[in-house]
Amino acid sequence: MRRNIIILILFLVVVALLLYGCQPQHQLSDEEYLKQGVYFEKSEQYNNAIRTYTKALEINPLYAKAYKKRGEVWSKKKDFDKAIADFTEAIKINPHDADSYNDRGITWSKKQDHDQAIADFNKAILINPRYADAYNNRGVILARKGNYDQAIDDFTKALEIVSFYADAYYNRGITWFDKGNLQQALADIEKALNLKPEDQSNEKAETLVEIHIKNFEIE
Repeated sequence: MRRNIIILILFLVVVALLLYGCQPQHQLSDEEYLKQGVYFEKSEQYNNAIRTYTKALEINPLYAKAYKKRGEVWSKKKDFDKAIADFTEAIKINPHDADSYNDRGITWSKKQDHDQAIADFNKAILINPRYADAYNNRGVILARKGNYDQAIDDFTKALEIVSFYADAYYNRGITWFDKGNLQQALADIEKALNLKPEDQSNEKAETLVEIHIKNFEIE
């Protein structure tokens, strides 16, 4: 009797294992893979992020956001060509996404292709005329090209949209400095540091000191 009970128990265990093994495994959706990728990206696990964004794209090849997010990671890994390719795919799928144009513009700027960068920032602004980041980014490139007045106009526009935009104040201050207007430069950089006190311990604060010194020299 006892032997029969043991055999029955073993039979039931085997059946249960077979049934469990036959259960379909949960397949993550494209959105779930995207969320995983965002987690990996924030944790700076960039290779894992790329793998999970790629999984999302294998499920949904028209997932523009996954292309955009993977492009961001490629850019962080300094693989700018792959980043641009992914941003371009995102734009093909959703040509009205100002963020993808802005991100691709930033990547072009990292490749020192200023004309392509400006073209993308122009497109981002055309899609979203109140895109403060795109105005600021275009201003940075214009300043690098020596177009200081246009750059100042862009930084000012960014500040009209977002009045507490510390980076726009700083960038405008640097541009005023390059134009030789030390008083305006001083005012903007002081405003930037007041808005972002954490910058007071880095090179931005050193720039402020340098302007103070030059200002003292001409007085």
